[in-house]
Amino acid sequence: MKERWLPVGVIAAVLFAVNVVARWVAKGIKDADRQSVAGLVALGVIGLVFFAMAVYWGRVRPQARVVADLAAAGGVACLLSILVGPLLAGENPFAQGAGAFFNQIWLYAGVFVVGTGLGLVGLIAFASDYRARQLRAFAQQSKARPRRV
Repeated sequence: MKERWLPVGVIAAVLFAVNVVARWVAKGIKDADRQSVAGLVALGVIGLVFFAMAVYWGRVRPQARVVADLAAAGGVACLLSILVGPLLAGENPFAQGAGAFFNQIWLYAGVFVVGTGLGLVGLIAFASDYRARQLRAFAQQSKARPRRV
């Protein structure tokens, strides 16, 4: 159990840390345009984390498990980023209203889908995913055995 959920927890912690650091950086910036750029950079970094982990895990694990593990990490990180992140930055999580609250959830979900999807599609395109590697090993093993007559 530790082998599966510890990496998921570490990824959730990394995603939460990226969000909190971005909130602190954005809080120190006075210009609204630059604050939005800091938020976009944070979303890009979060997307890169999803992409990198999808590529890393997609080579050695089935796709369903990769998506499930990254969805669990993303869900936990999303909840922490939305509920606890603003408190660490000195703000109220519901200060902007319900629309902004749910907008953050949809934005996080979109970053998860795009990052993980691009990582897995890239693996499939280069035939480096778990299933392609299994099929390649099976083909090599079946060629190694002589044909029965």
